[in-house]
Amino acid sequence: MKSSHYLVILTLLLFTQTIQAQFYTFGNTPEWVNKLEIPKEPSVSKYDVTSGFYLTLADYQAKVDEDAFYIREVSNIVSYSGVTNASQLSITYDSSYQELILHHLIIWRKGKKIDRTKDLSIEILNNENDLDKGIYTGTITAYDNLEDIRKNDLIDFAYTLVGKNPIFGDSKYLFYPLESMNPVDMYSVRFMYPEDKQYAFNCIDCDSTIKISNVNEGGYKQTELVCENLKPLKVEDYIPTWDLPYKYFTLSSFNSWNEVNEWAQDIFSLPKEQDLNQVFEEIFDGSETTEEKINKIIDYVQDDIRYMGIESGIGSIKPFTPEKVVKQRFGDCKDKSLLLVTLLKKIGVEKAYPVLVNTSLKNSLDQQQPSAELFNHCIAKYEFQDSIYWLDPTISVQGGDFKEVYTPDYGKVLVVGENRDSLQTMTTKTDGATIYIEEEYFMNSFTEPALLEVKSVRSGYEADQRRALLEYYQLEDLSKSVTDEMKLYFPHVEKIDEIKIDDDIEKNLFTVKYKYEVDGFWQDGNKSSNYSHFGYWLYRFEPQSLYYYLTKSACSERENDYEVIYPVNLSYRAILHFPKEILISDDINLIENEIISYNEITEQIDKNSIVIDYQLKIKKDHIKAESFMDICEELNDLVEHLPQVIYFLKK
Repeated sequence: MKSSHYLVILTLLLFTQTIQAQFYTFGNTPEWVNKLEIPKEPSVSKYDVTSGFYLTLADYQAKVDEDAFYIREVSNIVSYSGVTNASQLSITYDSSYQELILHHLIIWRKGKKIDRTKDLSIEILNNENDLDKGIYTGTITAYDNLEDIRKNDLIDFAYTLVGKNPIFGDSKYLFYPLESMNPVDMYSVRFMYPEDKQYAFNCIDCDSTIKISNVNEGGYKQTELVCENLKPLKVEDYIPTWDLPYKYFTLSSFNSWNEVNEWAQDIFSLPKEQDLNQVFEEIFDGSETTEEKINKIIDYVQDDIRYMGIESGIGSIKPFTPEKVVKQRFGDCKDKSLLLVTLLKKIGVEKAYPVLVNTSLKNSLDQQQPSAELFNHCIAKYEFQDSIYWLDPTISVQGGDFKEVYTPDYGKVLVVGENRDSLQTMTTKTDGATIYIEEEYFMNSFTEPALLEVKSVRSGYEADQRRALLEYYQLEDLSKSVTDEMKLYFPHVEKIDEIKIDDDIEKNLFTVKYKYEVDGFWQDGNKSSNYSHFGYWLYRFEPQSLYYYLTKSACSERENDYEVIYPVNLSYRAILHFPKEILISDDINLIENEIISYNEITEQIDKNSIVIDYQLKIKKDHIKAESFMDICEELNDLVEHLPQVIYFLKK
């Protein structure tokens, strides 16, 4: 199967190479384009610029009814690094439905115009960088490395892309950001469409810095947005993917999500009744209950149908029929989702639907104008015995019963076939994914190595992830990763037994046991530069399993929310057996705020031993901007006090 998979890809690549020359030509600037003057007095310092160049003119125009998109960018090279970065031209597009028309390449040098259009020597590069992930996109890049480019040159390059994916039919959608990471002297967006069309248009967070003009001329409505002396966009770190931190505008021909749903129903409709009896003959033995059949269907679609997407042209949106997917034994998210719901319906689970989602926008998807072009993933929804279940068929080797299977929360979604004027909200379980880690240290001497036994037990999605990891990597890779991580805390680490794995896929529990010899962690206080350590053995215990989730951050006021790892439900126990008797007071540390629940309990369990129990639950996927400062300072204080220094008199 693997060799045939690469044969298919090779055939596609060779086919693309034979036809790609058809998809770029040279031509004059379209008559419908407004020709703009280059700003005469750039006001940008090289110290305000990233990569050594910026756009002195960014000109984007669209003739919506012809799916024609004109792009003209004039790059101003302000430093020598910009010579390298700006002299490489590249245009990425889908050759299955788009045509590239090159208009001009002009170099403006000391006020003089040098026409280099005829010198363009375009190479076509295939963009199949995700073949190892099972994705063929069909996109190509037209590339040229320009000769004789100098500091202070202006590179004036213009082209038009014509065409859109035919799967969207006559529907229209535009999205243009109105800010940039670099300054822009003049940023202009203009679009036009026939006067008899009623398209919805939104300019998000637009203010007086953006001049908007509307005219009706020659049977077309025309809108232009212009911003001069655009300042560089300042982006904070860890902004949630659903929080777009810039101004933008959108245009859509859809008036409601119900209209989008009607389009999607047509896309997912099947030409005839699907014959899938061979699937049931393969996976059923005739004795199964409906619940058992659901489990076997899910296992079949997730694990026996490998993930492979031919994401070019219509195939990027229109799913293969279930019969074809079964025959070829591969499919992408939409193929696997349609196969799943079709199989479920055939066993009597009638309310089963494909679901279109946006994995980045999530709950903010409904803040966008309705459009068929906003989705980037497909999952499934079904109802059984008055309960609703969501399933992502692209996640493989998931354990447990279908009632407990974890599905990421994609927020607002479009359930294909359930016509509504609004999107639906997913309701998924997050408490079924847990991690339990136990570290037990046996220290018989202050000068000899100690034995460290580690056990981790993962359930739910955490078990799924670890199981999937070992489907791809060798066990030795995992062992080396764990050993390397331990070396951050112990000068000497030696594995003294092979890793032991117990995978209970029915209960979805994944247990791993390690055994190591560690040394060099006791410090001789007599050798310390700190006089107060004299006469003591010191050990600084680091709860290393917490540091993946809890780290110190720079605390400051924020404009945007702060994304965190979610969901997290971690129980971490450290048992320390010391060479000498120890006496401590039991201690409890509790923290509860809008984002985390943290519980730390230290107890003495015998004269030489203590146990430290940590409970960490992250309750939300982000911290609100207005709460960030207080929570950040609280978490930083927690992280600072996580290590525990233990002293023993040397006598």
